This record gives sequence, structure tokens and C-alpha cells, in this order.
Amino acid sequence: MRRSLRPARDFTSSFLGEVGWLVAFFFTAVVSGCVGYLFGQRALSGVSSPVTETSTPSASRVIRDPRTVPLLNEAEVIAAAEALLRPPSTPTPLFTPPPVVPLTPTPVRSLSPELASAPSPLPTPQPASPSPPTPSPPPLQVAASGQVAMQVLSVRREGGQVVLNVALQNNSPETVRFLYSFLNVTDDNGRPIDALIQGLPGELPPNSQVFQGTIRIPASSLAGSRSLSLSLADYPSRRHQVGVSGIPVPP
Repeated sequence: MRRSLRPARDFTSSFLGEVGWLVAFFFTAVVSGCVGYLFGQRALSGVSSPVTETSTPSASRVIRDPRTVPLLNEAEVIAAAEALLRPPSTPTPLFTPPPVVPLTPTPVRSLSPELASAPSPLPTPQPASPSPPTPSPPPLQVAASGQVAMQVLSVRREGGQVVLNVALQNNSPETVRFLYSFLNVTDDNGRPIDALIQGLPGELPPNSQVFQGTIRIPASSLAGSRSLSLSLADYPSRRHQVGVSGIPVPP
């Protein structure tokens, strides 16, 4: 009888031990889940889901009525295409050489024997009349070196400065570069004059239009000067030399 009760007690104790382990494991799982949920809820406390408006249709799904799309003006499209295809206008050169007129020899009329043997009449003396003074030639305002030209448009005084309005044009097929710090300005006495150049580009593109600028000279440095001369060469090749001389100094 005692031997039959001992296996029953062993079975009961082992069963109770297993149940205790299951309860402890279940309790530990529940506690871990609650703690993880609390930490996760606290970590996601500042995060919210994006707000979407389901009532507003997407821009990509909007279908426009083809009748509301504005049509292009055919005349404007043709005019724009013609303006793009039209060749650029040829710039007007500053200096155009005069045409060379061939000289036609005047035929010599032959004299008859009677007129050839007749004595020539003496010239009739004419009363002396005072000859008018020969006007001095105007100052040279255009200087061209090949196909690069410079022109002095006007000379005026502005306060304590003498201002020269000048123009440059490049009709050659290559780009011409200038360093205006190398511009040589001298007066009729050969003295070098300091000048300030404004508005003229450093590069003249080929077959370009006319570019204008100013040359400002202190009037105090022109005391005793009656005329000015300009001289400028391109850089660095120095193949184009332009200059203007005989520019009168305004009083």
C-alpha cells in the first residue's frame, strides 16, 4: 500500500512543479508585453498620422476639357519663325573709302595751218584782287586700320573735364581685343595726357555694330594745348592700329 502511494505523490509533485513553471512563464510574458507596450506608446507619443484630403481630386487625375485650351495664333507663330530665319542686318561701316573714278583723257583738237602759223595773242593783264585766305583742313575725325575704325563724334567741356565721345567698329572677320590702358593721348606739344575711358568693350566681335564710349581728360592737364591726338593698337597681336589726330580742344 505504501509503495502505491509514493508514485502518486511523485506524479502530483512533478505536475504541480510544471504548472508552477508555466504560470511563472506566462506571468513573465504578460509583464514583458505590458512594459514593451508602455515604452512603445511613450516613444510614439509625438508622432501623428498624415492628414489627407480625400475630397480634393489629385492634380494628375484632373482631365481638362480640350475646348478650354487656348489655341496659338498662326500669324504670330509665322512672324516669329520669319524673325528667327531672317539674316542679321549688315552693320553700317564708319569709314567708306570714296569710289575711284577713272580719268578719261581729253582729246586734243588739231589746229589748222593758218591758226598754227598765227602769232598767239598777248594775255590781257587783269587787276590784282586779294585772294581769300585758304581755309585750314578740318581735323581728321575717322581713322581706319584695315577693317577696324575709330571715330570722334563730339568734344565738349563738362565742369573741369574735357569729354570726347568716340565710336569703334570692327568689320573684320576676326575678334579684335583692346586694352584701353594702352591708349596714347598726346597734345599738339607732344605731351602725354592722362585719360579715363568709359563704355568701350574690351572685345569687338567680328562684323559687329558700332560701340560708343567716352574719354574723359582733366581740363587742368590741357593748359596751353590746342589739339589732341589718339592712338590705340589691339592686344596682343598689335595688327590693328587706329588713331585720330587734330582734335580741337574746346575753349
